[in-house]
Amino acid sequence: MQQTVFIKGMVCNRCITTVTQELRQLGIELDEVNLGEVKFAINAPFTDHDVLNKKLAPLGFSVLENKRTKLVKEVKQLAAEVYSGEFDFPHHFRFSDLVAQRLEKEYDFISQQFSAEEGTTIEKFIIDYRIEKVKEMLVYTSLSLADISFQLGFSSVAHLSRQFKQQTGLNPSHFKTMRHSRS
Repeated sequence: MQQTVFIKGMVCNRCITTVTQELRQLGIELDEVNLGEVKFAINAPFTDHDVLNKKLAPLGFSVLENKRTKLVKEVKQLAAEVYSGEFDFPHHFRFSDLVAQRLEKEYDFISQQFSAEEGTTIEKFIIDYRIEKVKEMLVYTSLSLADISFQLGFSSVAHLSRQFKQQTGLNPSHFKTMRHSRS
């Protein structure tokens, strides 16, 4: 899927040349650059709009985010907040309810927009995110699996272990041994 980004401030041929040079310096493969618009090559990896803005802002350009992109960014920021290890999970917590409440939109709409933009569901994104946090906590902290399970909102240690094994093919104890070998 080709990614198109709209750039505010690209109003002349010199702007096109400047933006093209700056993005190529970032190692981004471009397909086409027109006034106000950059089309990345199909095989180009996704580029974070914040990275693009940091590169282009000193030159007077900025990336315009569409509503879907902004919505996805907000969902990801909320996921980072909730699954940081510091969130106080209320009884019967559901991420979908929190997303709908915070973003003031129907969850089905948010979910559809997220899937269309990211090519995966919010649920799959959350599972992957939580498993990455578990790995990080196992390797870099001395927390027990029960503590990690509690901090990341798993219903039980067994639930965490089962999901971890499904996603990674390894047991959590494998990552704990990595921590011990680092010491």
